[in-house]
Amino acid sequence: MTDAIDGVYAAYMTGASGQGFAMFVFQNGSIVGADPLGVLFDGEYSPCPDSGPITGKVTVQVPPNGTVIQGVTSGPSGMTYEVPLTLVREFEQLDFIKIETPLGPVNIKLKKLRSLTGGK
Repeated sequence: MTDAIDGVYAAYMTGASGQGFAMFVFQNGSIVGADPLGVLFDGEYSPCPDSGPITGKVTVQVPPNGTVIQGVTSGPSGMTYEVPLTLVREFEQLDFIKIETPLGPVNIKLKKLRSLTGGK
């Protein structure tokens, strides 16, 4: 079931050339988010049965001439790339999650701020 992870999350991220922050919403198999520099995140997820990992993918859209925390600048046309996602169900209890992106690895800490079903 996806509703256990549904909620609003703060994401604290570190890459080879910097640190960043983003907000994400996980709801009913969809992921959407943004960071303060205008990077947009849009994707999907689904938990595997029997307490397996949460898997999915996120499309990252970087605005023109934006520099991401991996140290890459998008250029005048911007840049879009896809990131595969695999999360253990207890991801909130981990110090960080290592995500492999086409631009290099990113360490991310996800902190749930609010459930979407009324509870924390």
